[in-house]
Amino acid sequence: MLRTTVRRDFRSVSTYRDVTPMGLKNGFTITELLIVLTLIGILSALSMPALKGFAATRRLKASAYTLRSLLTFARDMAVTDRTAHLVVFDFDNQRYWLASSETFDPSNPLTSALTAQNSTVVTAAQHNINTNSGFQIPPTAGTSTSQGPLTRSSGILGVPEPMEQNVTLTAMVTTHNGRTVTVDSGVAYIYFSPTSTSEEAFVYLQNTRNQVMTVTVEAASGRVRARQLTSQEIEMLGLETAL
Repeated sequence: MLRTTVRRDFRSVSTYRDVTPMGLKNGFTITELLIVLTLIGILSALSMPALKGFAATRRLKASAYTLRSLLTFARDMAVTDRTAHLVVFDFDNQRYWLASSETFDPSNPLTSALTAQNSTVVTAAQHNINTNSGFQIPPTAGTSTSQGPLTRSSGILGVPEPMEQNVTLTAMVTTHNGRTVTVDSGVAYIYFSPTSTSEEAFVYLQNTRNQVMTVTVEAASGRVRARQLTSQEIEMLGLETAL
């Protein structure tokens, strides 16, 4: 009698143990997978605007910091070489570049951009190609075959720097001959003297989200700063619908 009872209990325990692993082996149902995929899609859709906004802000700041670096370099080169340097802005083509007062023509500022006629970079590049490949590239008409002295600024002198994608060079407010001038088209420039002084200037960069960065130059010291404007400052400047 006792033996029969033990066997029945053993069978019941065995049956219980066999059922439990089968329950654990069951995977996700189609409904559960669809719910998870739907949640992932909703979260992705909600995060996309934030990611786009982050990318737009990053490009705006990158453009402002690149411009700040070039302006600071122009100031340092003016002091080091004892020669005035300028940063020229082409608002129509959305670009800017470094120029030297020795080759800069105020009546035609665009000639200070990189061309085969006035750039030592082109001559140096042709010299390197001729030396390394053995092919001789005939000089462009009006181009001097002499390389000229290479300086710290030779590699970027006259080389246009384009704006980042969806970032616009909106306007520049500067002081020329004691007169405040606002420029939003054509060509303008910021001048750095060998004594590190400059002209007070404000350069405004704007992206498609109507965020604005300003790069400022102090007249007395030539120091350059960059910062992002608040919505109130943008409204005061009237830049909300500039793009």
